[in-house]
Amino acid sequence: MLIWALILILPLAGCQSDHEEIEYSPQDGWYNNPVHIDWGAIDGQLLRRSSPVYADGVYHMAGQSRPNPFTISEKAHSGTPGLGSARGRNAMMVYFGQQVVEEVLDSQRPGCPREFENIPVPKDHPYNPEGKDNLFMPFLRTRYDASTGFSPNNPRQQLNEITPYLDGTLIYGPARAWTDAIRAFKDGKLKARDPNATIKDSFPAENTIRLPFANPPAPRQHLLRPVSRFLAIGNPRGNENPMLLTFAILFFRWHNKIAEDLKREHPTWGDEELFEEARKFVIAHHQNIVMYQWLPLWLKITSTGDTIDIPPYLKNDTQCTEYCGFNGYSTEIHPGITQEFQTAAMRFGHTLVTPGLWLRGPLQSNGDCNFRKVKVNIQGLDEVHALRLCNAYWNSQETVEPQLDDLVRGMTSTLAEKEDHIMVPDLRDHVFGPLDFSRRDLGAINIQRGRDHGLAGYNAVRLAYGLSAKSTWRDINPSLFDRLQVLQDLQLLYGNTTAPDELDIFSGGLLETTEDGPGELFTAIMLDQFLRIRHGDRFWFENIDSRFRRFSDDEIRKIRQITLRDIILNVTNVLDSEISADVFLHNNLTDPCGQPTQLAADTNNKFENITVIENCTNLQHYDYFYGSEASFALSFLFLGLCVPGAIGIMILMVKMRQKKIQEARKILAPKQRAKSNDPNSFEAIEWMGPTMGERKVKVKLDNDRKKIHINDTRRKPLRMLDLRKMNAKVHFRKSRDKLRNTISVRLPNEIDLVLRFIDEDERDAFVTQLEAFLQGLGINREVHEFDEKSVLEMAETKEERQKVLDTFFRVICVQAFDRTPGQMNIGNLSAEDINKVQKIQLTRTEFAEALGLKPTSVFVRNMFLLVDSDNNNAVSFQEFLDMFVVMSSGDADDKAMLMFNMYDLRRRGYLTRGEFVKMIKSLLDLSDQSIDDGEMNNLIDTMFTTAGLSPNQNVDLNAFKQIFASEEHKHTLESASLGIGTIEQAPTSAKAKMGRRANRDKFLKSYRMGKNLNDGHTGLTRTKTMVKVKTEEREVPPSPSQAKVNEIIRWIENYKRQIFWVTLYTLVLVGVFGERAYYYSIERENAGLRRIAGYGVTITRGAASAMMFTYASLLVTMSRNVITFLRETFLHTYIPFDSAIDFHKLIAAYALFFTVMHCVGHGINLYHISTQASTDLNCVFREYFRATDILASFHYWTYGTITGITGVILTLIVIIMYVFAIPYARRNLFNAFWFTHNFYILLYIFMVLHGSGRLVQNPLFQNFLYGPLVIYVFDKLVSVSRKKREVSVIQADLLPSDVTGLKFKRPLDFEYKSGQWVRIACLEIGADEYHPFTLTSAPHEDFLSLHIRAVGPWTINLRSTYDPNNLGDRIPPKVYVDGPFGEGHQDWYKYPVSVLVGGGIGVTPFASILKDIVHRSQVQNQRMACQKVYFLWVTRTQKQFEWVTDIIREVENADKQELVAVHIFITQFQQKFDLRTTMLYICERHFHKVAGKSLFTGLSSTTHFGRPQFQEFLASLNQEHRGVKQVGVFSCGPPPMTLKVDRACTELNKNIHLPTYSHHFENF
Repeated sequence: MLIWALILILPLAGCQSDHEEIEYSPQDGWYNNPVHIDWGAIDGQLLRRSSPVYADGVYHMAGQSRPNPFTISEKAHSGTPGLGSARGRNAMMVYFGQQVVEEVLDSQRPGCPREFENIPVPKDHPYNPEGKDNLFMPFLRTRYDASTGFSPNNPRQQLNEITPYLDGTLIYGPARAWTDAIRAFKDGKLKARDPNATIKDSFPAENTIRLPFANPPAPRQHLLRPVSRFLAIGNPRGNENPMLLTFAILFFRWHNKIAEDLKREHPTWGDEELFEEARKFVIAHHQNIVMYQWLPLWLKITSTGDTIDIPPYLKNDTQCTEYCGFNGYSTEIHPGITQEFQTAAMRFGHTLVTPGLWLRGPLQSNGDCNFRKVKVNIQGLDEVHALRLCNAYWNSQETVEPQLDDLVRGMTSTLAEKEDHIMVPDLRDHVFGPLDFSRRDLGAINIQRGRDHGLAGYNAVRLAYGLSAKSTWRDINPSLFDRLQVLQDLQLLYGNTTAPDELDIFSGGLLETTEDGPGELFTAIMLDQFLRIRHGDRFWFENIDSRFRRFSDDEIRKIRQITLRDIILNVTNVLDSEISADVFLHNNLTDPCGQPTQLAADTNNKFENITVIENCTNLQHYDYFYGSEASFALSFLFLGLCVPGAIGIMILMVKMRQKKIQEARKILAPKQRAKSNDPNSFEAIEWMGPTMGERKVKVKLDNDRKKIHINDTRRKPLRMLDLRKMNAKVHFRKSRDKLRNTISVRLPNEIDLVLRFIDEDERDAFVTQLEAFLQGLGINREVHEFDEKSVLEMAETKEERQKVLDTFFRVICVQAFDRTPGQMNIGNLSAEDINKVQKIQLTRTEFAEALGLKPTSVFVRNMFLLVDSDNNNAVSFQEFLDMFVVMSSGDADDKAMLMFNMYDLRRRGYLTRGEFVKMIKSLLDLSDQSIDDGEMNNLIDTMFTTAGLSPNQNVDLNAFKQIFASEEHKHTLESASLGIGTIEQAPTSAKAKMGRRANRDKFLKSYRMGKNLNDGHTGLTRTKTMVKVKTEEREVPPSPSQAKVNEIIRWIENYKRQIFWVTLYTLVLVGVFGERAYYYSIERENAGLRRIAGYGVTITRGAASAMMFTYASLLVTMSRNVITFLRETFLHTYIPFDSAIDFHKLIAAYALFFTVMHCVGHGINLYHISTQASTDLNCVFREYFRATDILASFHYWTYGTITGITGVILTLIVIIMYVFAIPYARRNLFNAFWFTHNFYILLYIFMVLHGSGRLVQNPLFQNFLYGPLVIYVFDKLVSVSRKKREVSVIQADLLPSDVTGLKFKRPLDFEYKSGQWVRIACLEIGADEYHPFTLTSAPHEDFLSLHIRAVGPWTINLRSTYDPNNLGDRIPPKVYVDGPFGEGHQDWYKYPVSVLVGGGIGVTPFASILKDIVHRSQVQNQRMACQKVYFLWVTRTQKQFEWVTDIIREVENADKQELVAVHIFITQFQQKFDLRTTMLYICERHFHKVAGKSLFTGLSSTTHFGRPQFQEFLASLNQEHRGVKQVGVFSCGPPPMTLKVDRACTELNKNIHLPTYSHHFENF
């Protein structure tokens, strides 16, 4: 270890320096004063000698009653130009004074937020040539200490952003980081553009790293340019004008020269020591020049050449006559800059500033001074004699780099302006400004600045500095008062006061100026300031206190000998003979070269026939929104059109998908016979009306039956036009424009048949064939041609006809039931309307539709022929009324006779067995039902036996009545009607109410599962049930309001958990919104954004946080595995996990609402922001860096920032996701929905990026995202761990109705509950495309099964994939299984009574549940809360789901404990008590007695015809299961069905005497 220690120490020992460690002056000023450590530090408050006089005593602008600064500037500071300095002060002194100011003072930055106190421009001012009343010159108030400005005891205090010391800030930069950026880090030097260049030819490096130099637009070019064009110097404002930049380069070179000298003297010193030592000496040289060479001449030069005596740094008490408090360094002397010095005194130099500068080259051998001409390209001039200041602002480099030596010589030879109150136009009229006001009045700005800082009036400041107040205006400057009218004019301007008490300090102090220099006020202020700087600086070069001494006496002596002239001669190519002995003074008699003439601004003077200096460019304005108009409008137009555009694309994709589905179905369907060549068959599009749209049809001209059949593409009858008894003409209306492919066919008493064909030829072929068809029937026709629009407008559509038919049936009701017109809503019928109704002739199609049947059915045909008593092929009003009266009020015998007569067409008085069979089959045909011959014979035998007939005996009317109107069925048949949905038959009398209750009782009886009485064919024995409703009246609430209260109470009781969590989430969301809105309205008011954009920004920021919260919350609702797991915990009691999808949709709706609010708000905000000056926005968006040359336009913010471009992208993502998430898209484009919904990954990525721009605040989204993201990632890991396991398909069956049955191996760790669902992906179709399906297997089974109907591209492909004809000998492709996932159906066992309602394919989840129920009932010691399960299967026809029938059959065979009651509803039949359904019902009961099973399903379960009345059924459960407090209702199917169930539960929950019905549903 010792050896290694020596090895490490020896090299360090060799690096030991001969330099004694000393403390160097801190660049930020902190700890310069060891007692008051913040005195002199950066961002220190400006000191005050005079008390502030803010208008409100706190911060409002002072001097609000004083005159307009423009007027004061015009009266007090304008005058004859071109008056040279009376004492020989030159440009070198003036511009050196500017860099002195920038060495000790920087209070130019405006505050944040911006405070505008714009100065009104008078109508007669040159800035206002149009004489506008509302023209203002922008003025921004100074940045201030945010801890001040709250009370008169704590008035606003402005800040000095740099140290007040002469510590080399303008050479080395205002901060250490700046210094490091301009250092070479080699040999102690500052970085040079060319490190190999000599000191006299070197320049600082370019600002490639973009140091934040002040970079206003150059007024000459009036545009923003990159800050990288500047040289990397220490002074942030050093590029303002060529003279200021010249001094920066002089001291840059001087530092590097000192560093070279030190390196030669101390070759062992490293870079840091060389740099700090060089910096120490350069600062000392600068202190010496400022304090002992420049300041005396600046403050006073008498006519004899005498200057002011600067008190010595150290003095004896006997020597002290004034300023005795300044004696060496003192920790109690505050070096801070005073308000009076900043706003007024140091601005004395403005009167000395020249309008330009002579440039002088090296002396010629002949003694010629060699004044250089300046190349210009302005105002038609090519060159001028001198450099114009106003046109050189911020264009310094183009002059300095090629002519630095010429500038140095020129500054010594250019005489300053006269010491007086006048400012040259380059300052008073043409000083630089922002883009929107490129030229400003510096005199007016100086005056306004004093008011901004709350400075007192002229006399108050004099008194504060120990000077006497001026009692009259003449006392300010008697010589000036006597010579000029200036003071008299000002007196009148300030209200003709006797004393100049309210005179602004800048103007008052400048008016004191004499030829010797500044007046006594400015002299006192400046001398006091520089003495405090000198004696309050611990690092002042003359400080010989042993504790702080930095220089030896010899070094101090040498420092005192260094002059600015020495520096110039050492670092430039200027010769000793080319500049005066004192570079701050110019005397034409003694100086090497006198100026050719005094520069006079705006005089167009010429010298040697060349213009001396050009005029300044004019004031220019700028509209910051200019150029953004198009991008602003187009951007929001584009985003707005993206919504309908996305909808249009979605609809187009749906159309394309539907086309693909049709093509796929054609491929899957068995090959059809070759296309028929029947000339009487045509395919067309039928137009049904403006709202009903179009449909594809096949038109068949039936010559044999003299009819026109209109069927759908599957040959299902839609309409039928009967021409057998047609006597009138048929009218054709053909279109003659567009594609000429439309025709309207009008027949009497029929709605028009409007057809559109592929083209004109096809239509003409149809017309030709139709004409031949009509001619063969002896029917005339007329042909008319109109434009297509007229054809459609003149057509009588089904909608119009239906309105008349509705009235027709209501009038029938009035006549049949003795109802009043008001009860049937026809009280306002006119005589014309009644007459029109009475003349209606119902066609067979309309007659069939009134009955809800097909016009081609035998039942309809027979009924129509029976009713059409006059045999005119139409049913009149009276004919229909006669039939209706019988059907509505006739007894069972009347109705049985009507049915008998319908089928006894020959009127023989009997029906043969064959005719009776045909009748039964015609009834079965109504719903596409059929039974085999054996079962039919058994049924007929039973019926004949009931009537006492032999098997082959004819059935007469009495036997028919015995079968259908026996005592057992008499009451049922009496209740039968025609089932016309438009006829309201609700009775109103007390007797009718009793009848209604009786109907309900009988309806409930239809659900009973009674014993089979036929001892030859016994079915399953079932216990009688009491599922019915008592006839006692419900307790009526005392008032409608009380009923509403009860309804609300029950609704709250049912959904209390959902209400609680939705309310809690909404309140939290409102809180999140409100917190940000309040913050940006009140707490962030000082940031200024709200002042620019108004309270809209508070809304958008609140909306932004609400968006973050909602979008993050969505991840939780997407965590299916976590939800499924938590469902099984005690949390399920408090949290409605079943409502996760609904909650997901609710949160998504909230998110969309706040997204729209955010986007619209930002549209408004962006407009406001884009109209603001770019520099003003820097303090609004403090965390965001934007280069000073980039104009903050709308398209910059939107497309040039990460926040803007990600905002646009996020908007597009949200539009796409939401459009493809609407139910229509999910139903028709599931793949597109799933694909676009996976954009959520991009959504969250771009939301994080969106906030990373830090435009307004630090990113917050991740704070909302962390928790939900962890949950979601964990959830996805669980899914990924499962979904990538390949599961083998062990059986694949192609079932009827396009159903594919899949049975696959169950993974060992796959645990699930009945009613749950999985997501599967078929490896052959696409391993990453998952679709959700409900499991049809039960948890106790050792396999998993799915039943998937082919209704989309993926499911059709799946069916094709597992088609044995396609598989051949191959093994069925494997699948990925992801799940299981829970839903509400899995909780059926938690309720004592559960009702399962399945509609169509929605029966799927109950297949698993039914098998699970039976299994549980067979397991011994299996305890279940559930005592009874009712399964209601609603299907159009059971033929579509034979596999479900098989499962129900298995359940029936295994259900020994009668736990399950199954009811099947076939909806192709109409309502329960129409005539034909009653007949079928009676047939069904007969068959059930014979076979112990349903005539239609083959099940022991009861089969019903029509749709169930859920409310009546659910209410009856209270009779069967008394004491049950809660019934679970689980429905799955199409939305209309689940909605009916939900409404039934809601209505029943209003009755407090019934159990609570908890409804859980899923739609597909």
